[in-house]
Amino acid sequence: MRPRPKAGGDRQAPLERIAPTDRLPAQGMAAANGNSRPNTTSPWAFGTGKRVGVKHVLAMTEQLLTLLDAGLPLDRALHISQGSIEHPFFRSVMQSVVVDVEKGNTLADSFMRHPGVFPRLYVNMVRAGEEGGVLPVVMQRLVEFYTRSMEFRSFLVTSSIYPVLLFVFGVSALLGLTVFVLPKFGQIFNDMNQALPLPAAVLIGIGDVLKTYGIFILLALALAIAAFIYALRDDVWRERWQLAILRMPVLGPLMLKIQLAHVCRTWGTLLASGVPILTGMRIVRELTDHIPLRKALDRLVRAVQEGRGVSSPVRADPFFPKLLGQLTTVGEESGALDSMLIKVADQYEREIQKATRNLVALFEPVMILVMGGLIGAIVVSMLTAIFSINDMPL
Repeated sequence: MRPRPKAGGDRQAPLERIAPTDRLPAQGMAAANGNSRPNTTSPWAFGTGKRVGVKHVLAMTEQLLTLLDAGLPLDRALHISQGSIEHPFFRSVMQSVVVDVEKGNTLADSFMRHPGVFPRLYVNMVRAGEEGGVLPVVMQRLVEFYTRSMEFRSFLVTSSIYPVLLFVFGVSALLGLTVFVLPKFGQIFNDMNQALPLPAAVLIGIGDVLKTYGIFILLALALAIAAFIYALRDDVWRERWQLAILRMPVLGPLMLKIQLAHVCRTWGTLLASGVPILTGMRIVRELTDHIPLRKALDRLVRAVQEGRGVSSPVRADPFFPKLLGQLTTVGEESGALDSMLIKVADQYEREIQKATRNLVALFEPVMILVMGGLIGAIVVSMLTAIFSINDMPL
């Protein structure tokens, strides 16, 4: 096994060698390192038991970190970690990693052969840890990063469950009353050769349209959604859509903070792990699919390459909020840009959680009032039709 470099040496020179590899696509990285072995992770892994979630990688990383901190050599720690993995496909991947490490490959190169399992960010941070001789420190930062990311993602998902369920059940109740209940009253009035009250007639007409053309309406909606998703595959249309969202009054700032929180946490974690600034920026740029943010990061990369630093271009770019510019200035002046970026991410995530709670708290009563008003209008129209029967001539 190749010995790890000691922590006291020159770290910057070897770390800069990571940059060319970072600009390669994941599929071509192995070839760039002289490795022609095919990836064990197939792009068709979904639904075949070959998809490895982040939680499995995180659990393995935590155990590997514990064993390394206990003083075990890397190959022995990998053997023990691999033996405790329950996910069949992930266990086979880790067996391949163990074999590669025992052959003299670095841990990062072994992980890099499985891009469908180990994210690019993960591989580059492990590489930085090996180059700098601080692999346990980097592993600890990876555990903290993915733990916070999973917690934040879980918060966003759980916060949206109740509003979505409320909306679905409300719409289902409206459709049920309009399509199945009101037509019964229309049949009664038709049998009596009497005209329906106007509100009931309108609602029954809507129900008849839905009943007759409901399948076509659903098909049209499905086609519209499919066309929208297909259009978003094009960078031009996706950028227009993302810019339109950013211009929305409440949703726009919230979505921008979500994107910046992820970028700042990732970039700060890379810098804290010893990855150079430009290399970290290129990695972060490739990890986001938000095109306006990518272009802003491209402008920032060019400014850093021109020697203008980080904080000054961030403050001058109107895309970035003022808070980010101010805190990056403090971090750059104090030489703690990594920790300041992580603090920015923490601040944004707190603001996102607060804004999300407020939106959910506002959405619930608004949705209840809207759905209650619509259902109440239907019930009133039904009662009006019932009471009008008493006025009919016998």
